[in-house]
Amino acid sequence: MTVAASALATTVRAQTFAEWFQQKKTQKKYLLQQIAALQVYASYYKAGNNIARNGLGSITGYLKSENNLHTTYYNNLQNVSLIVKNNKQVKDILQWQRDILNRMNTLDKTANLNDGERKYILQVRTALFKDCDQQITELQNVVTDTKLKMSDEERLKNIGAIHTSMQNNYRFASSFSDQVKVYAIQRVQEKSNVFTQKKIYGIQ
Repeated sequence: MTVAASALATTVRAQTFAEWFQQKKTQKKYLLQQIAALQVYASYYKAGNNIARNGLGSITGYLKSENNLHTTYYNNLQNVSLIVKNNKQVKDILQWQRDILNRMNTLDKTANLNDGERKYILQVRTALFKDCDQQITELQNVVTDTKLKMSDEERLKNIGAIHTSMQNNYRFASSFSDQVKVYAIQRVQEKSNVFTQKKIYGIQ
């Protein structure tokens, strides 16, 4: 065989091998596609056989299973987790409520206030207690099972809003009660000063 003939034969074999390899690669790709399609058809076939064997009851069973999952999900929304119940903000809110009640109720014992001043204090206390009661009622609904349908995230968000409102109420109650007490002390001092001046100047 001449050199040219040998080279030609080598070229032909190389081309044939490349074509063969490419064909194998293409066939493999088609084969994988066919396998995937067969798997889908197999699932349909299996579902069809289940319906043929068990009747429409198999579909009903599937729908019932799906419904049970949804029911479980909504039931979980009604149940309050320990993460929510043991949240520190809940404890803060309850503590502030107790402090507000104590501070505002002690104002009844403040001396040296006239009737108009006591009436004003009563109006302020009534409005404050009303808002606190609304906040506590909402908190009870959020942390009590079956009251509201909420996720943990939604419950914690509501608790955060209540926490802010009760903190504002606590700060107001603290400031207001302190001001009333200081005012009452100043009233005593003023009376004492007036009495002293009258005594100095001999005024009856």
